[in-house]
Amino acid sequence: MGLEVFDQLYDAQSSDDIEIALRARYLIRSLTVRWAQDDDPLPVKELLRAYGEKAEDDRSNLTEQLIKLPGNQGIEAICRIVRFETSNLLSKRAALLLMRKKTEPSGSATAANAGLITESLGTSRREAAHWLRVYVAALKDPTATLAEWELISKKEEQAFHNTSDRSAADIVRDLLRWRADLLERVGRHEESLALVLKTIDLLDGTQQQLVDAVDWLLERHAWGTIIEISKRFPERFQESTLLLYRLAEAQSQSGLRDEAEATAELALKSNFENHHEHILAAYALQERGLLEWSEREYRYVVQRVVPGSQEGLQARLFFSEMLHDLQRDQEAAEVLRDVVEAMEKDQNLRYLIARFRREPGSLASRMYYFLAEHARLNGDLKESAENLKKAIQFDASDADVLIGMYRASENDPVWRKETLALISAATQAFRDETNDFESQAAEAPTEDIRAIYRRELASAHNQLAWLVANTEGDYDEALRSSQRSLELRPETAGYLDTLGRCYYAKGDYKNAVVHQSRAAEMDPHSRQIQRQLEFFQKALETAQAQPQQ
Repeated sequence: MGLEVFDQLYDAQSSDDIEIALRARYLIRSLTVRWAQDDDPLPVKELLRAYGEKAEDDRSNLTEQLIKLPGNQGIEAICRIVRFETSNLLSKRAALLLMRKKTEPSGSATAANAGLITESLGTSRREAAHWLRVYVAALKDPTATLAEWELISKKEEQAFHNTSDRSAADIVRDLLRWRADLLERVGRHEESLALVLKTIDLLDGTQQQLVDAVDWLLERHAWGTIIEISKRFPERFQESTLLLYRLAEAQSQSGLRDEAEATAELALKSNFENHHEHILAAYALQERGLLEWSEREYRYVVQRVVPGSQEGLQARLFFSEMLHDLQRDQEAAEVLRDVVEAMEKDQNLRYLIARFRREPGSLASRMYYFLAEHARLNGDLKESAENLKKAIQFDASDADVLIGMYRASENDPVWRKETLALISAATQAFRDETNDFESQAAEAPTEDIRAIYRRELASAHNQLAWLVANTEGDYDEALRSSQRSLELRPETAGYLDTLGRCYYAKGDYKNAVVHQSRAAEMDPHSRQIQRQLEFFQKALETAQAQPQQ
């Protein structure tokens, strides 16, 4: 009878009759599920290929990738997993992923998603299916569902304590967090805080658990709760540079500036020999806009670690790009100078650089590009052009250098002709890379290897789109490449930034602003993204102010 009796067999697994329960479990595992349907979008089909044959960890990873697909492409597939996944844990985690996904601001879009979820779940009687039905009801009237959510979470807590195959700590935690967010939305702040504190009781004190919990609280500006957690797990915080900086941020936001600075100083001095943790801390601080602390961390590593080591190289790369984003380009160039000089003497360093950059010469190219930008911003166009010409000798495919040359060569016909030839060659090289990575991803033997090729494929598409959209070429191809990069890596701020530029190149200023605004939302601390957004907004205002022909 197949999947038509899945629900009955699912219920029979809980039978008091051991023989019935065992036979039901056997039959459930024996059922054949067509995870990919004919009318599924292509990215969904690619992700669900051989889904049922994979280990649980791999199936969980694929579910997380489905939820990130743009345009809600993965909703039906997620519901399919909720309904027919043999693992109760994966079924519930899939439902929670869907519940945590941000809903569209449009009421009609939300209604459409709600209808799609309801239809896809069919008659399923599983716990996770019930959660999603209550979730759909909460989209219309959140207050009316509060009592039901309380029953759901109590039942799940009981399942966690009684039967390990039906629930897990992370499921109970995420369910409580969902309820806390819902209570916060309807103005029940004290009840929400009580649930947040309850989630802390599920922690066993491991560093990653604490980092995840604190990050979740940071998103909700629960500064006082973070301070309370630090008091509950003082040793874990003292051991972790990352946690100390998160505590410092919470203290700063709570108005405890002196305590925040003291904690940040303690973080800087912690894990003295663990340079990798200090690089992670610097990058995390940069992403959160805490640039003063981030710069201090980067300089801490750069001053102590030789450029020829992996940590030394990584710190210099990240730090130089941060300074460039702040338009402190001369400083950015100086950060790279010792690596470039060391590379001339040490052939092994060239191989190490190749692990981080496509071309070993790209570091020298980047250094001269930063110097060119410093000169340009100071009005010395001659010096800027000379540095661009030096930069391109080291890496002929550096899109930013080519874009700089294109803009600088406007009044120099000979240089413009040379630049256009280099742009054409680089565009073709990126195009060839996309074809190669597409083939390699399709032929990859494992999902992990396929994911690596897909990341490279997304990067090549983005590079092609960025170069063409900022210079000359087929703007339609650039737009398609940009959209493809976002299919592969949804909600990536840098790729949304490129998409905005593609629409600007085509004269579609409205869509340029829409997608650039999304990029700024995803990465609110990027000055470059913000500068480009303001540029697009001015272009749109000018276009709208002009009389219609």
